Amino acid sequence: MIVMFRVWFVLIVASTARVSSTASRGYVAPEDCEWTAAGSLGSSSVALTCTVRTINGVFDSTNFSLIQPQNTVSLKVKCENVLFESALANNSFHHLKELRELHVEYCKLKEIPLKAFWGLNELANLTVKTYNSEWGEIFLKVIPGSLSPLQKLARLDLSRNNMPSLTPSLLCSLPNLQYLNLSYNDFSEVVNLGFAATNRTPCPVHVQHLDLRMNRVKVLIDHGFSALRHLRTLCLRSNRISRAEDTALFGLGKLQILDLSNNLLIALPPGFFKGSEQLAKLNLRNNTMSVLPPGLFAGLQQMTILDLSHNSLSSQWLNGDTFADMTRLLEMDLSHNKLTHLESATFRSQYSLSLLNLEHNELVSIADNAFSSLYNLKTLILNYNNLTYIDALTFTGLQMLYELKLDFNSIQAIHSEALKNCTNLHELYLNVNKLTEVPKTLKFLQQLRIVDISNNRISVISNASYQGLRVLYSLSLAGNSIGNLSKGVFEDLPSIRVLNLADNNVQSIEQGTFDEVPELHALRLDSNLISDINSLFINLHDLLMLNISANRISWFDYALIPIGLQWLDVHDNQIETLGNYYELESVLKLRTLDASYNKIVDIEATSLPNSIEILFLNNNLIKNIRPFTFLGKQNLTRVELKSNYLEILEMNAFRLSEVSSRRPLPEFTVSNNPYICDCNMEWLQRMATLDESRQYPRMTDIEEIVCSLTFKRKKSVVPLTRAEGSQFLCSYKSHCFALCHCCEFDACDCEMVCPENCTCYYDQSWNTNIVDCGSKRHTAVPRKIPMDVTELYLDGSDIPTLSSHTFIGRKNMKILYMNNSNVHTIDNRTFNGLRDLTVLNLSHNRLTALHGYEFERLIHLQELYLSHNMIATISNVTFAALKSIEILHLDHNYIVQYQIWLLNNNPRLQEIKLAYNSWTCECYFIGELKEFLHLKGDYVRDIYDLECHYNHSSNHYLLDFNTTACNNFTATAMHQEFDFKAILPILIIVATVLVVVICIIVIIFIYRKEMGVWFYAKYGIRLFQGGKGRASQRGGGDEDKLFDAFVSYSKKDEAFVTQILAPELECGVPTYRLCLHYRDLPVGGYMSDAIIEAMESSRRTILILSENFLKSEWCRYEFKSAHREVLSACQHRLLVIGLGKVDPQELDQDIRLWMKQSPVLRWGEKLFWDRLKYAMPDVRHRKTERNRNDVSVAVHI
Repeated sequence: MIVMFRVWFVLIVASTARVSSTASRGYVAPEDCEWTAAGSLGSSSVALTCTVRTINGVFDSTNFSLIQPQNTVSLKVKCENVLFESALANNSFHHLKELRELHVEYCKLKEIPLKAFWGLNELANLTVKTYNSEWGEIFLKVIPGSLSPLQKLARLDLSRNNMPSLTPSLLCSLPNLQYLNLSYNDFSEVVNLGFAATNRTPCPVHVQHLDLRMNRVKVLIDHGFSALRHLRTLCLRSNRISRAEDTALFGLGKLQILDLSNNLLIALPPGFFKGSEQLAKLNLRNNTMSVLPPGLFAGLQQMTILDLSHNSLSSQWLNGDTFADMTRLLEMDLSHNKLTHLESATFRSQYSLSLLNLEHNELVSIADNAFSSLYNLKTLILNYNNLTYIDALTFTGLQMLYELKLDFNSIQAIHSEALKNCTNLHELYLNVNKLTEVPKTLKFLQQLRIVDISNNRISVISNASYQGLRVLYSLSLAGNSIGNLSKGVFEDLPSIRVLNLADNNVQSIEQGTFDEVPELHALRLDSNLISDINSLFINLHDLLMLNISANRISWFDYALIPIGLQWLDVHDNQIETLGNYYELESVLKLRTLDASYNKIVDIEATSLPNSIEILFLNNNLIKNIRPFTFLGKQNLTRVELKSNYLEILEMNAFRLSEVSSRRPLPEFTVSNNPYICDCNMEWLQRMATLDESRQYPRMTDIEEIVCSLTFKRKKSVVPLTRAEGSQFLCSYKSHCFALCHCCEFDACDCEMVCPENCTCYYDQSWNTNIVDCGSKRHTAVPRKIPMDVTELYLDGSDIPTLSSHTFIGRKNMKILYMNNSNVHTIDNRTFNGLRDLTVLNLSHNRLTALHGYEFERLIHLQELYLSHNMIATISNVTFAALKSIEILHLDHNYIVQYQIWLLNNNPRLQEIKLAYNSWTCECYFIGELKEFLHLKGDYVRDIYDLECHYNHSSNHYLLDFNTTACNNFTATAMHQEFDFKAILPILIIVATVLVVVICIIVIIFIYRKEMGVWFYAKYGIRLFQGGKGRASQRGGGDEDKLFDAFVSYSKKDEAFVTQILAPELECGVPTYRLCLHYRDLPVGGYMSDAIIEAMESSRRTILILSENFLKSEWCRYEFKSAHREVLSACQHRLLVIGLGKVDPQELDQDIRLWMKQSPVLRWGEKLFWDRLKYAMPDVRHRKTERNRNDVSVAVHI
């Protein structure tokens, strides 16, 4: 096999090179290289950049000799394919005599050979970055002597090479080398760097700047850098250094900058910096140092910047001697430590210090005069500590202090003279403390420009000490407990421009309060309790920003704000209208308005200033946007209208003045509204085409808009962008086209009149015309169905017969639904004229036969649904004319035989349903059907439910039916069928009689109680009672009892019992002896005994169950226990009469059990008295006393 190597020349022969120079220079750059003029190196100098796949890789051969040597002073080579290795050949650049800069990057080199850079005598800057660290164990090896020719090299960058070590003599031949970058390598030991002055490295090294960041150095050993006697900058940031030995910096007498940040140092030895007294900048940030041994910083008199932040230093290591020698220190950072207190002598020698950062410590106290020596300090940061009190002498001596930060402490009070000597203080921050009043010491700070006392506990600001500060520019009192504002609280503040009173308890503001600060630029009153802003801001002519959001404002008018206001925030209020009574929209300068989260219902052109650029109206109650609301707003860039109550967006509502092509179109967001996709909303879907006119905005969230369809039969909610044009519908009652001239007369075909009791819809172009008469139980096809109807829904009607030419003239109808309409018969030519009909639904009707003429002219019909009918026979030509049919459903009918294989003549058929019919199991039919299923089985959706029937009872799945045994099976079935037909009439008669008898028995059983009551009331005969029941009614041995019934009831229901119930039973026919609880039982004595005796002396107990009974008598123990004792006996009979409404949840277990076992009547129900007397015992040989209405037959106990 011949392997074809595609040889890539990075620098191709000059004959194929691309000429890229001007005629004056005549410089030719090889292909894949670009050159630029290196003006800083000479007018004729060239910097060349080449991008290659690899350098001398497996598939590449690289020849750098093709680079034009004249004028080439800089060369950068970058490899594209980092997966393949590269290799530098000896003498690769020897002809480039003028080269001063060489960069080789992203080339996977394993070594730099001995003669790689021979000939580069003028080279001053060399960079080799292989990025081998990204490829595991591969590292760059620099052969000793390979850098020897580079006598003028001043800058060497060998970073990102995964190098673990350097040859000790590597740098000996580089007398001019000043900068060495070995960062992002794999050095783990300092000794591997070869910078220790030993016998092996007798040569001097002149490096002044060494970068060793992002290696893996763990220990700084003694004399590790002693050969670098000229070193000025040493960066060891982001290593793993956890220990440093005493003389690790030996020999670095000229060192000025040392960076040991982001390591693991716990402490440094006391003599660590001995011999490095020239150190000016020391960074020990982000270690774990908890100890500063005495004398550590001794002798460091040149130190100007010291960073000890993000360690674990405590106060015990800070005293007057710690920083004693650092007299020139300008910046000190002790933040993010564990300091708890400061002694008075800690900073006694730092009189040059200008910045001191002590934030994020645990300071509880500061000794008096602790900062007295810092008379040049300008910035003092004490944020995030635990200070509670500022004494009079805490900040003594800070005459030059410019900025003081005390945020996030627990300061409760500040001495009135605490800042007396800080006369130069310009900025004071006391945010998030526990102050209860404005510190009185502010009166001494006449140069103060910024004061932040927000988020404290201040409640009163009258006569506050900030009054009289003539140069105060910004005052923040946000997040306090300030109440109402009155005139005078801001007097004598002529320079104030920014005032923040947000998040307080302000309810009312006296008119004229802000007149004392007329030059105010920014005012925040948000998150208060303000309800009225009338006349508050009228005189603030210079006000640019006003925030009154999150208040209780309900009325707003543009007349309440200054004309020149540019930024207004009124969100989260109760504003209902953006008022503009004086029509100021053309004179206002407002550019940004946030009125979101209000109760705005309607917007129009006068609701918005003409100067508006950014508008937020989201989360309101907006239902209507008037036409041309945004017309004339020339500067408009963004409008938020999300989350409102918009249902319809009219096209003219978003009409803009023509936007210049140099400006982007304004961006609107309108999603999350309850849109209705009617015919007026279709334009929104075409926004992309409207953009061309540059008179409509760009809807940025149009993909998120979801709308409800007016005609919801198919879908109720759809994304706007996915809705079809025919779904944007409006309803109509009648419509006359402009070209129609007969609308004044009856029977006008071009007039659209919606039939009575129907709903009609149309789209914008009238290509869709839907008439929905569904579920209205029409008994005939409605008259005046529009001639241009495209979809007609008559489902849920009651139309037994569809007569001929019912839909004549409706030539545009495409969809017809008549399912669930009780259709029995379809006459010839019923669907005549429906030439474009594509969907016909006749399912769930009562069709019994299809004769062949029903669908003969529906040549474009695609979907026909005939399932759930009673079809038994189908003519073989029924579907012959349906050449476009795609879906045919014949399931759930009574079809026995139909040559289903004739459907092979319908070439477009894709879906058929045939199951749940009475298909015959005869051999010839089964054979033909299985052959059809073999060809079209994928289209039969219910093929696994297809069954054939034989003997009128047994079913077999067609897919499992064995055709080989078909003959015997059919013969047996025919013989059985013959015998069955002989006895069929007798079976029918017997079955009919049996069904009638069973029905009569069932009816009598269901209504036996009602019939028993009726017979008893009419003839006094008791029916449907067993012997025990009749014995009980007639006495059953209890005729000798004193009463026929004991009536138990509530005292509050006594009127019903004594005036209605008792008279009817005691004086009616028959006459009963009653014992009434509150009439016949004794008042005193044992109530339970009396009730038990009365119940046992009665043949029945009538319980009047009412809400009063449950809440009064039934709650008494003796009453309930007496009833329970007697009624628990099986022989005692109970009657329950419900009076009024009773909550079933209030019934206890006993009453529920008794109601299940006893007759239950309800007062007012039909046949109440008859049912009551039917449940009472029989009364014999008793005469009714009809002559006296005042005589009671009850016997008192």
